[in-house]
Amino acid sequence: MPVQLTANSNVQNVRATRAQTIWSPSANKQTVRRILVMLGLAVVYFLAGRLALELAVINPSVSSVWPPTGIALAALLIFGYEMWPAILFGAFGFNLLTTGPHAISLVIAVGNTLEALAGAYLIRRFAHGRRAFASAEDVVKFAFLGGAVSTTIAATIGVSAFSLANLLPKGRLEPVWLTWWLGDMVGAIVVAPCILLWVERPRLKRGLRERVRGAAAAASLLLLGSLLFSNLLPFRFQDYRLAFLCIPLVVWGAFYLRAHEGVTVVLALSAIAVWGTLRGFGGFSGADVNASLLLLQAFMGVIAITSLVLSAAISQRDNEHAALQRARDQLEARVAARTAELQNRIATQQRAEEALRDLSSRLLSSQDDERRRIARELHDSTGQDLAWLSMSLSQLQRQTQKSDAASAGKISEMLQIVQKVLAELRTISYLLHPPLLDDMGLSSAIRWLVDGFVERSKVQVTIDIPENLERFPPDLETAVFRVVQECLTNIHRHSASTTASIRLERSAETLTLEVADRGRGIPEEKLSGTTSGGVRGLGLRGMRERVRQFGGEIEIVRLEPGTLVRTQLPVRGARPRPSRPEGKRARSQKSGAA
Repeated sequence: MPVQLTANSNVQNVRATRAQTIWSPSANKQTVRRILVMLGLAVVYFLAGRLALELAVINPSVSSVWPPTGIALAALLIFGYEMWPAILFGAFGFNLLTTGPHAISLVIAVGNTLEALAGAYLIRRFAHGRRAFASAEDVVKFAFLGGAVSTTIAATIGVSAFSLANLLPKGRLEPVWLTWWLGDMVGAIVVAPCILLWVERPRLKRGLRERVRGAAAAASLLLLGSLLFSNLLPFRFQDYRLAFLCIPLVVWGAFYLRAHEGVTVVLALSAIAVWGTLRGFGGFSGADVNASLLLLQAFMGVIAITSLVLSAAISQRDNEHAALQRARDQLEARVAARTAELQNRIATQQRAEEALRDLSSRLLSSQDDERRRIARELHDSTGQDLAWLSMSLSQLQRQTQKSDAASAGKISEMLQIVQKVLAELRTISYLLHPPLLDDMGLSSAIRWLVDGFVERSKVQVTIDIPENLERFPPDLETAVFRVVQECLTNIHRHSASTTASIRLERSAETLTLEVADRGRGIPEEKLSGTTSGGVRGLGLRGMRERVRQFGGEIEIVRLEPGTLVRTQLPVRGARPRPSRPEGKRARSQKSGAA
């Protein structure tokens, strides 16, 4: 029993919820809106049918001009299939006033309704529904399915009803069916696109030139239609088939009119042509009014399809062009963003490299200062102490030479060791920072360095330096001296060469240094690393950093056999070489050689 009560309560809750949904304010508004739309559609369909039947010739219920088909088809595509009762009641109303019998009127109304439902279904199924005019292919499908195929339903049902009710002679079945079908088809092709395209019209802006050209095309087409289907032409041109002159203007209008504007102009031309043909004007008028209207409708159907296909193709082209434009804009924006990102990265990297070069410059400068300080300390402090020790040992040796020969021998050995240490200490001091570089300049310092190198390494070095080489800024001279020093060190340690050469050349704006040897050379894989900037070893890296500080370049070339190190430094200014006494110069070189 409790289970039954619970089930009943659930059912009551569901019913209450449905009732609240049905009678909610929003649902009421939608229901009222649908009813009003259905009433409006029924009235419009009824009035359009009554007006079209005023043009009936072959049968009171059959007209070759039938816009209601287009109205019904457009309404179902816009509002949905639930609008079918409005079509049924509208069709039943005007057929009842025209045909008479209720059953025949109802059958014809059912045929009109089925025709609209079938056309709307086929267009939605195969031609993208309301968007059928976006491409030329869908326009052709719309004309075929909604215009040619679905309209056979109403014509077949209506003619069959007349035949079964004996309201139509058998000899008149085919012309009545053709008139019915052709009127419905042209109505679907001309009227329905006009309604659908105005509902789906694009919100695009056009330039003044495009608007003027479109207006000119529309006015020219309507003016030509007014001339061709009126008595304004001379009498001898009245019977000529000149309606084809409208086709070029339709093509022209398709390029400058929007699709909804173009099909509206075609609808207006159709109205002008029908009016003129009924009055006996134009190339389609003849003794048989119905035949004249059929020919005119066929022509207007071709004109409408031509306009729709061209408009769709042009619109499709414009949309593709706009899509390409958007893609290009997006690509340009991405490229710009990527370029900005790369520029930021490059700028960051450049700042980092500048900071690194600045740090390297300061480190090298600190290294030179420290070398200069250590050399001075060795020369002025330790060197002096060793010199005093040497003098003291020499004096002690002389004093003990006669009294104690053994002690004098020991003192002599000690004196030799002290003098050797003093010579090596002086050499180390000069290598750390040669005084000749400050006093006599770059040429003398390099010659002193080479003399000591030849003595220690037994490598024969040829020097090609101008005798009158001027003085350069101290930092630049120090950099060149260190490059020569490092090159000679590498030759002694790695090349196993017995000869080397040094050439220093001064041009107008460049100081070129070349140091070459004839040893084993640098392997190809290591040489590619040095030329690309991936310098191996602290010595080569220090050389490159020193040269880079002055905006110069260093190049390492593989010889057969051997290696060439070429350094180029820009020289923006040089100071005159100071004159020094030859005696002091000779003493300095002698001290350096020692």
